[in-house]
Amino acid sequence: MITRKILLAASLSLVSGAAMAQVSIESCETVFDYAEPPARAISVFQQTTEIMLALELEDRLIATAYLEDAIPEKWQAAYESIGQHYEEVPAREVVLASDADFLFSGFTSAFRDNQLGPESEWHAMGVGTYLVDSECRNKYPGDTRIPVETIFVDLERIGALFGVEDRADALIAELKARLDAATEHRPGEGLSAFLFDSGSDTPFSAGCCGSAGLLLESVGLDNIAGDVEGRWADLSWEAVVTADPDVIVLNDAGWSTAEDKRAYMENDPVLSELAAVKAGRFVTVPFSETVLGVRFVDGIERLSDGLAALDIAR
Repeated sequence: MITRKILLAASLSLVSGAAMAQVSIESCETVFDYAEPPARAISVFQQTTEIMLALELEDRLIATAYLEDAIPEKWQAAYESIGQHYEEVPAREVVLASDADFLFSGFTSAFRDNQLGPESEWHAMGVGTYLVDSECRNKYPGDTRIPVETIFVDLERIGALFGVEDRADALIAELKARLDAATEHRPGEGLSAFLFDSGSDTPFSAGCCGSAGLLLESVGLDNIAGDVEGRWADLSWEAVVTADPDVIVLNDAGWSTAEDKRAYMENDPVLSELAAVKAGRFVTVPFSETVLGVRFVDGIERLSDGLAALDIAR
């Protein structure tokens, strides 16, 4: 069980003669006080958009930004009902003009100076922010493994902020039950794996301590880059060839498709000789199922089913 650390403070304030609960929500090292739930939110990166959709909060979104892959069919109609979808992280000036009251990001990059700018600057203007718990670098630096419980922290906090604690609790219970079932049989036990994210000259893979590495470990796979510090790892093809992994996991994203990555390995004169490539031992997982959001359990289930279908002799 994780400790509920949603409400750091609660007080009562009088607005137009009526009592209104004030809620303080923690986001990494920052805290912002809300007199009422946000009504004009923008979700930045697919992970946060899907949290809002899973909690049936699409009516609170005025815009979304940056899809890594496809929105699942079950949320498609709700997604299309949102007024604005930005292909990239919108410019700070665009967000200012939108009169947004809440910015919800799935990656810390959104709050860099060259993107939306620091959370503190938005707070000074009365705009609330939340960065998903797994992206809190003060809590989870490159040498610290991110726990799966960060998903539930986010759901609890967002549920409390928008006053939909019942929906959040039901979703948490469902995800925990599925997580327990999906990790019970560890079909990857005794097998090594290379997760191919992107790159050609230098392959980008899962390091020791990020969500992609956790995905591999959740099904029992031995990550060939599991001793590399960081959430992600820049490998060399020589290292991949030396490891000769039993399985190759391809994450599928708009900027680097699983089809392209598989074709690259199959057409390379050296990589095509790897045992996993010759035997076609590939498993594809959408990028949005490799991050610690509401579809991470889907990723574990998909990877488990893919490994079982390969029927690899131990």
